[in-house]
Amino acid sequence: MQLSDFVGQTVGMVIPAIHATTIQEVKVLGVEFGGVWIQSQALTNAFLQILGVAVAPKTMVAFVPYHGISLAFSSIEGPALNETAFGVEPQG
Repeated sequence: MQLSDFVGQTVGMVIPAIHATTIQEVKVLGVEFGGVWIQSQALTNAFLQILGVAVAPKTMVAFVPYHGISLAFSSIEGPALNETAFGVEPQG
């Protein structure tokens, strides 16, 4: 699995430049050697607020270097189970 497999899809990322701990939903637009191009509603909201407008003619995209991403995740086929809900002790 590679990040480039998710181009055009929405994934979750923790990007400290946007927020230190909040998971952001971002759309992966492109993947380069040094990082990833994303569209983020959180960044769009901040950008429009700075400009003092509610609408812009184009959507802002951002390049995030890999070292600026703390966590990235998506999902795969198959059920996800909470072990503790079934009385199973989590494995190491």
